[in-house]
Parts: sequence; C-alpha cells; structure tokens
Amino acid sequence: MSPSDTEVETARIRYQDLLRTGPGTLAGRYLRMFWQPVFRSEDLKPGRAKPIRIMSEDFTLFRGETGAAHVVANRCAHRGSQLSTGTVEGDAIRCLYHGWTYDSNGQCIDQPAEPKPFCDRIRIKSYPTEEYLGMVFTYLGEDEPPPLPRYPEFERPEYLLFMSVSTWRSNYFTQLENSLDYAHGTFVHKQWQWGIPTITAQEVDGGVEVHVEGATEEPDYGYFSMPNAHEYATPPQVWWGTGARSFARGWRVPVDDYHHLRLDPEIVPLTGDAARHYVETRAADEARRQRDPVEIAESILAGDESLSDILKDPWALPAYDLINIEDHVALAGLGPIADEPPKERLGRTDSGVTLIRKRWRRELQALREGRPVKREWPRPAQLWANVTEADTELESAQRW
Repeated sequence: MSPSDTEVETARIRYQDLLRTGPGTLAGRYLRMFWQPVFRSEDLKPGRAKPIRIMSEDFTLFRGETGAAHVVANRCAHRGSQLSTGTVEGDAIRCLYHGWTYDSNGQCIDQPAEPKPFCDRIRIKSYPTEEYLGMVFTYLGEDEPPPLPRYPEFERPEYLLFMSVSTWRSNYFTQLENSLDYAHGTFVHKQWQWGIPTITAQEVDGGVEVHVEGATEEPDYGYFSMPNAHEYATPPQVWWGTGARSFARGWRVPVDDYHHLRLDPEIVPLTGDAARHYVETRAADEARRQRDPVEIAESILAGDESLSDILKDPWALPAYDLINIEDHVALAGLGPIADEPPKERLGRTDSGVTLIRKRWRRELQALREGRPVKREWPRPAQLWANVTEADTELESAQRW
C-alpha cells in the first residue's frame, strides 16, 4: 500500500527539525508564534534585571519600579554591553557602560555623555510581556501577538496554587515526548510498583490525548497541548497527608538545543484547615532538601552515584525530588540532543510519541511551504473535572 499524500508531505520534515529552535530554524520560527513562559514571577523583584536565554537567543528581563515586567534586547545599541548589568530606573533600564537608557518599548530616552543626544534614532528590540499564573510570559514573534491563552481551572482563588521552575540538560522535545510515554513510569519510577500499561493515543483538537489502563487500579489520562505543554494529574498526595490529587500544566521551553526550562503551575483543590495542613506538611517536606535534584541527577549520570543508592531510602528526599531525579537521568541519558530515527525502535506503547511528532511535522511542513499554520489550539473548556474537596479526599478525582 502506498503512503498517502499527507504522509509523503509530512515525511519531508526530519526529526531534527523538531528539535532545533534557534533563530531561523523551522521549530524556532514556529514556537515564536506563541506566547512562552520564561521566568517565575516571584523570582523577579522590582527594580531588578536578569539575563535570560530562550531558544538560543539572549534577552534582558527586568521588572520596573512600578512592578511591571519587561523583555528587551540583551545588549545596548551603543557598544554592545550586557544590559542586565545596568540599573532599573522607573520602567526603564540604564546601561552600565555609558548610561544609555531604554524604556520598556526599547526606545532610547537618555544619552548622558553625548553633547547632542540622538535618542530618537536609537531603539532596541522589545517584546510583549504579560504575567499569568505566577509566570512571566513573552511573545518573541515578529508579528502582532495573539491574546495570551487562559486556563480557568488554574485561576480558582479558593484553591492552592504552586509554581515550580527548573532547567534540565535535555532537549525540550524529548520532555514533551516523555509526557505521554506512560510506559516509562513502570520502570523509571519503579518505587510506585505500577503495572505494565496499555496505552491508547488519539489526536484531539488541541493536541494529543492518551488513555492508560493497567498501570494503576484506575484508568489514567495525559493531555499534550500544542505546541509545547502538557497537563497531568498526580496520584493522591498521601505523602503530604491528603487523598487529594493536584493538577498541573507543564510548559517545556527551549533554552537552547541542549537544555530546556520546565515551568509547572500546580493547583491543589483544598481549602480551609485541609489547605493549611497541606501547606505546612509540604513546606516541612521540602525543607528537608539538602541538595538540588538536578545536581543529584548529574552526579548519577557522571557515575558518581547511582539510582539504586537513592532508592534505598526514597523518603529521604522531598516527595517530588525523586521523580524529577529519575526523569532527568532518563532524558539526559538520551544524549545532548536525541538521535534521529531510524536509530530508534518505537513500539506500541510509543503511540503518544508518534502522534506528537505527526502533529508537529504537519505544522512545520505548512510553515516551510508558506501555508497558514494553526495559531489557536482549542483546549477543552473544562479539561479536568470540577473536583471538590470531598471528591479529592474520599476518592481520586476523575478526569472529564
């Protein structure tokens, strides 16, 4: 049977095209057409500037004295000095080297050492910036940005919202694939004693959905949201004294082709005394952290420690650290950038991985050929069931 026209067209996109996101690359152009979270809001204090690297490009992120966050070019237009080393004044940033100052739109507004300032002719790039769910989002595309998408389940003010961020030494796309690779949990996270799963994947309007049977007593679900996020529910969080499940949306944003940012807002549907107890228990657990989990993962990859050593006393670590260490080791173990097929041998449990690649290849092919790409990926209006405290305490919260 000959392949369909669509399959022939899609085959023109190599796997490597999905992985490389620098300026001018297909995947880089595509990801720049969407808002991307680039920083945790609480880590950016008023009057401070930070250098950030996103998709192999460097930028300056700063929070003005008014409290607004801004993203502009990495360097001053004068001599190329790194702007983040300068000072924030109001909603502008002054270069350390010669004092040239730029407002939040990148317009130069002061050149103190110039006898005849020519500020009106000097402008550096600036990028639309918004804050939402505890993250700084920016739009790095060349055109007008679409509205920043909203996620109502995470806006529930009566529930707890946590925000985590870390940088991993692996390509962002390998993490996206891992998000729907539920078979890995049985082996990488063997302390949970999950069974061998049966996985069914299907394309949906907003991305890819997988249905998992056999890993646990209840069926499970995973939702990959185009272009670079996924949503998931945790098991009941008994380690923090509750039967509640939390619900998270994880963005995987390239730093470069070899590292990615993981930004995860997580909502826990608890209120009142149950919420206070949860916050206290979780804080006490995380206070036991003596080493960064990324540091431990890198030590295991270097052969200085082993996962077997860690698993001898898994509860010596904060609850989430062990899971992150295991995943980090598995993904970084793929190499600095994943090998291109056919060095892989995908099986039936990789159906989610296959569909993620298919969706991406379809969009990149359209971009390469100058055809319209899909800019809005509709997410189910209520992706997670409208859980209540009673639901989460008495039985696992069920997905839609």
